[in-house]
Amino acid sequence: MLLGNDEFLKALPELFAATKEVGSVSLTTKRYDYQRRAEGAKAKRKLVSDEDEAMRLLVDKLSLDETEYATLVRAVTEKRKISTLVAPVDLDEFLARYHGILVNGVDSIKKKERLRKKKATIKRQAALKAKAKLAKQQKQQVAGTTAVSSK
Repeated sequence: MLLGNDEFLKALPELFAATKEVGSVSLTTKRYDYQRRAEGAKAKRKLVSDEDEAMRLLVDKLSLDETEYATLVRAVTEKRKISTLVAPVDLDEFLARYHGILVNGVDSIKKKERLRKKKATIKRQAALKAKAKLAKQQKQQVAGTTAVSSK
């Protein structure tokens, strides 16, 4: 769903809150260069919808000249997808606000144990169990030979 910049920045913390316990938020930022569809066989097969035309007009309005492009920012969860187009002149202000929201959202994420540490702990525990089993077997062998020799 294409939102305005302010609406997007208001909805982003809601996505972080919704996925705090379970889920994830995927964020993408890229240059948006809307190119008109090539005329010919491909264009004849696929009709240009009103939404595509509206998107093209919006991008043309946001792009100042050929060297500056609008920026597409997306946030996607399992249940919701939001995006916004940022004009080149508004980009610095938008990114400052976006950064503040990201810092707050990332700080609230629960840190997960690293898989390496988990594997190392499992290996260490297995080694301790193996040593204990070996020591127990050696004690039984010593006790068995002592019992045989005392008869």
